[in-house]
Amino acid sequence: MRRVKLLLILLFLIILLTGCFDKSELEELAYVIVIGIDKGEVNGFEVTYQIGNPQVGSSDRVSAGKEPASEIITLTVPDLVTVRDLANISVSREVTYSHLKVIITGEELARSGEAFKLFDSVLRDEAIKHEVMLIVSKEKASEFIRGNEHELETRPHKHYDFMSRRWEETGLVPDATLLRFIPRTLDDAGLFLSTYATAKKGETIYGYEDQYLAGQVKKEGGNPIQMIGSAVLKEGRMIGTLNGEATKVVMLLRPQTVRRSMLASYADPLVKGQRIAARWMKTEPTRIKMNLSTDIPKIDVVVPIKMMILAIDSGIDYVEDLERQKILKDSIASSLERKSMEVIKKTQQEFKGDPFQWYLIARQQFWTLDEYKNYDWMKKYPRAETNVKYDIELTNFGRQFRPFNKEDIKD
Repeated sequence: MRRVKLLLILLFLIILLTGCFDKSELEELAYVIVIGIDKGEVNGFEVTYQIGNPQVGSSDRVSAGKEPASEIITLTVPDLVTVRDLANISVSREVTYSHLKVIITGEELARSGEAFKLFDSVLRDEAIKHEVMLIVSKEKASEFIRGNEHELETRPHKHYDFMSRRWEETGLVPDATLLRFIPRTLDDAGLFLSTYATAKKGETIYGYEDQYLAGQVKKEGGNPIQMIGSAVLKEGRMIGTLNGEATKVVMLLRPQTVRRSMLASYADPLVKGQRIAARWMKTEPTRIKMNLSTDIPKIDVVVPIKMMILAIDSGIDYVEDLERQKILKDSIASSLERKSMEVIKKTQQEFKGDPFQWYLIARQQFWTLDEYKNYDWMKKYPRAETNVKYDIELTNFGRQFRPFNKEDIKD
């Protein structure tokens, strides 16, 4: 019995000792933070790595010395699998995707539809998290990565972490991740929206706070990149774009999307040329009812919004006058409904697809999956009759009880 016990103890110790046989030290790994994918000039693909330096920006500053925060390399390869080994022709460390934050696709490749085939191989890599963000750049992905001069964040992964948090609040870009892209593309029932970005100035336009596409905002100084609006993908192929305003509308009309708060401005209904700034919150799911009993779907949508008025440039008292409050609510609701119908019309006539995830509601109207597939939502949606209403509740008017006017100014 003593020999048996001794043997069992030795076996247990052996198991414990083997736990670190494949360990890797931090300084032995090359952490890929960003992957950029472009079409190759001759054949294959150009894959760009932005590799973060784990020592820069950490407590190990002495060892880091004057090392750069990241290294950027571009390789021409046939796929995304073999590129990792090929990178070691110049990268001395073992390449790992465990800290990958973003996959950027150049617009030329996105419009060709070949990016979807590449993502299939990406999903097979256990090290890649499905929360990786997807971005489509107007120029080549390699040019965008090299043009991203995030001076405030020493470590590149922090830049994208902070940007993603701001996107959740502003709604100027969609929630685009690898996890959402694959099933929505395979379902073949709707459109997928990816973040649209550029590091180059385009033709400047002059509009309100959200009526821009990446590259159109007049901006001087700082990081040259602009991320606003969305690239529209159908069956894995990019077919168009939506500006920041239209992207916000899509997020509002989706059934389950809930936003904490967003800032926007609207025309003052009582004074022409003046604007009213507001912060609104969508705290409840969008209410959607469908009638699919006929060949033409009928869709009724109600979007509940709670709104706080922050600035009234005209000085009109909307606080104490309830009739004016009703005029203001009706004016904002009418503006949102008009914009929503414009976006719906564009998706039906130009894109011929549903970016609002209404197919999830349509699927619930059928007893079996085969019945839903036979209905063919993708072909029915472009002919759907849609009615959109906004249920707006004015919660408060900020700290100031009523707007200032000339009578409030005293010597």
